[in-house]
Amino acid sequence: MSLPLRRTRLNAETPFAFTCERCSRCCRHKKIQVNPYEIARLADNLAMSTGEFVRRFTTNGGTQLACNDDDTCVFLSSGGCGVHPDRPLVCRLYPLGRHVAASGEESFSEIEPEPGCTGVYGEERTIGDYLDSQGARSYMQAADKYLSLFCTLYGIMRENAGIPVKRKAVKQVTASINASAHDQVNDMMDIDTVVSTYCRENGLPFPKSPDEKMALHIQAVEAWATNYRR
Repeated sequence: MSLPLRRTRLNAETPFAFTCERCSRCCRHKKIQVNPYEIARLADNLAMSTGEFVRRFTTNGGTQLACNDDDTCVFLSSGGCGVHPDRPLVCRLYPLGRHVAASGEESFSEIEPEPGCTGVYGEERTIGDYLDSQGARSYMQAADKYLSLFCTLYGIMRENAGIPVKRKAVKQVTASINASAHDQVNDMMDIDTVVSTYCRENGLPFPKSPDEKMALHIQAVEAWATNYRR
């Protein structure tokens, strides 16, 4: 379900300011998509492996945060967000949405606030300032890197299924893919497992930070993709 928008086609220089008052209205009735970097950050926050995090706190094949029975985010408590320092990009952007065209051009939209939202809006700063204040830059870079990686993996799945990209929908393609190849691609998204194997095979120390893990994870998956196509 798409969210109602106030404004579209905004850029980093657009006047904008928003101060969150922690009313938690935006932590309800949402489907929060997460990529491997965000999972690594959240898993690190909770002192667990990425595999355990996916099993305990995600749905839809590890691509979406789970919700409580009342449809609130699984990490929302009476005290607010329980993982706030490592919250996903969409939470950092709110009430903005980010869009990246095939050309690489970036734009933003402003989402209508949730009913009862107590956040304070203004125009004394810019969208770029807001992104910096929310620590969103590294998350945006990670999102772009994983989008490129997912496109590569999706290409491999299409090739394996022998289906032209423009003639089949994603669901039709994935339904036709060899099961073992599909499982391999899914397994590639578990950062801790992939990086651990890659480090062991290449005599590298296992990285400590999520950013270091992401760098090696992408390197490992790209190497796998290259070898798969040989």
